[in-house]
Amino acid sequence: MALHIVWPVLSVLLTSTLLLATADEQSLPVTADDQSPPVAADEQSPPVTTDEQSAPVTTDEQSTMVIAEGELAARRHHPLLGVQADVGLPDGVGASMLVMPWSWLRLHVGGLATLSGAGLRAGVTLVAFPSMGVRPLLAVDVGYSFMGSAKWLPVVGTLPVLDTALAQVSYAFGSAHLGFEIGSANVAFVIRGGLSYVDLSFAGPRLDIEGASLTASSMSVRGIIPSARVGLLFAFL
Repeated sequence: MALHIVWPVLSVLLTSTLLLATADEQSLPVTADDQSPPVAADEQSPPVTTDEQSAPVTTDEQSTMVIAEGELAARRHHPLLGVQADVGLPDGVGASMLVMPWSWLRLHVGGLATLSGAGLRAGVTLVAFPSMGVRPLLAVDVGYSFMGSAKWLPVVGTLPVLDTALAQVSYAFGSAHLGFEIGSANVAFVIRGGLSYVDLSFAGPRLDIEGASLTASSMSVRGIIPSARVGLLFAFL
């Protein structure tokens, strides 16, 4: 009889104990060891630094870019060939063919019509600030006027002694000039001046003295004289 009473009581106590133990295990907090370890700072993705970000373009860099673009456009539109017509002293009237491999360089060769006949001329011109409307220049030329007559000059009639001397005249010259080109790269007015070294050769004068005629041999005159030239430049291609 006592066993029948004790056994149900023990069963109830045992069941209650098991239930309490299970509840305690479920309510236990998760410890730091049981949690997933945090990602270390070295394993995290590094932030993008200021140097890696796109830096803003400064004013100086913008100016450099604009200048570079302007120079590139000038090269694209720079003409290669041209012609020039001019008048001056000691050149006379000239017409030249121009070759412009760079915007700052002019090479030219052409013909002349001088006081005594025909001639040839060649030279080099250096141009500063070729993209501007007014461009300073430095030019060096050499030329030669072939033998010819200058008797058509009005002064010959007033000085008979020069009649023979000017019947055969030739000269060589070299010029160094400073000046300006005014206009665009394709059409420009050119004005320049400086000094020229001239080597002038002519037939000796004839003198009549008491019925005797004296004719001197050919003569030459050399010297440095002021010189100048103005003209128009037309460039193409």
